[in-house]
Amino acid sequence: MSEGLDIKLACMSLMWGGDLSNEEMPAWIDDVSAAGYAGVATFERVLVRFIEETDFVERITDRGLSLVSVDLVIDRDFDRVNRVCEVMQQLGTKHLVTIGGLAQKGADMNEIGDLLNQIGEIALTYGVRACFHNHTHHTGETLEETEELLHKTDPAKFFGFLDVGHATKDFVAQPVEQRASIFLERNWDRIDFLEFKDWCEDSDLRTEVGAGDCDYESVFRILKEKRYSGWITVEQNGPTGDKTPLECAKASRDFIRQGLGV
Repeated sequence: MSEGLDIKLACMSLMWGGDLSNEEMPAWIDDVSAAGYAGVATFERVLVRFIEETDFVERITDRGLSLVSVDLVIDRDFDRVNRVCEVMQQLGTKHLVTIGGLAQKGADMNEIGDLLNQIGEIALTYGVRACFHNHTHHTGETLEETEELLHKTDPAKFFGFLDVGHATKDFVAQPVEQRASIFLERNWDRIDFLEFKDWCEDSDLRTEVGAGDCDYESVFRILKEKRYSGWITVEQNGPTGDKTPLECAKASRDFIRQGLGV
């Protein structure tokens, strides 16, 4: 707790592998627990396989971890949306993070906005809140594009999100250190979920939180002032240098604890 803030941290599977194999799953769960996180996050395609083929649910339960969010590639397969949301409902997972897929550079913003509203409406029937992941080379790469797409969604059906690392990398019209905090200040009334990540030219998005160009002091200040509560996912696109995923996950966790007090 920090000044009354009720925030918990989850760790995304990406640092251990983009399409984490069944054999790699136990090490990810063990590392997340050892690094001091309270939850995990992964991709829809990985989650479905884990549930069908491994003891994933038993492992996170044994370690007291929650499945916090699931990343879903954007398409018009609404049966798939229903299936993953049903699984999320069973596990108490609240955040469906839509990403990529049909939302590529040059896509029609109105069409993508309408599609996101449809996904969001389905998700809500399961008690799940859908949001959109800003990302390099996708619709919503820059701050302006991300805002435009957010404004084309219905706030009653679809919720706001920011990947702080991608914002730091991609919101190029703003000063690099303040790119994420500018978006948060301008769009706070829509923010429902966050992903902490960092970026610098040397290690790109394989950068521990606090070791890159983002001014996390400003981000932390905003979260304290706005009384953010709930989950935040921490992600890194791979280990930094010759460090292990556990070492990187712990470094990010320690930095957040020191700066945000959670």
